[in-house]
Amino acid sequence: MKRAIIFLTAIFSMNIAGMYFRFYEYWWFDMLALHFLGGFFMAMLMFYYLADVKPPSKLKSYLVIVGAVSFIGVVWEFAEYLANQTLIEPIYEHFKVRAYFIGDLDDTINDLLMDVVGAITFLLLWKIENTKRSDL
Repeated sequence: MKRAIIFLTAIFSMNIAGMYFRFYEYWWFDMLALHFLGGFFMAMLMFYYLADVKPPSKLKSYLVIVGAVSFIGVVWEFAEYLANQTLIEPIYEHFKVRAYFIGDLDDTINDLLMDVVGAITFLLLWKIENTKRSDL
């Protein structure tokens, strides 16, 4: 669980650095480096949290994990919208950084899709790794 928290903190820091250094000009930075990996490591965090709770079935665990990652992605998109409405001018006035927080509808849908794809990728990789170990 600690590893997931460390990676999520790194991804959040990359988000801030991306605004400052204009990494958002590159499509892969937002899609892969932030949303895909954010969904991946948030799924990892939820997975290890649920391992302590012992849910009734694996399917329910997977649905809870993907649902939680989706919910967090939606909340993040709302936060981006609110930041876009309130923070752009103050950030420019105080730091002289041109920031934008949210794109158009296509960008939002792609962000949410990459969050879910990251979560499903984690679950698939975990399932493949777990199957290999049980074959030994």
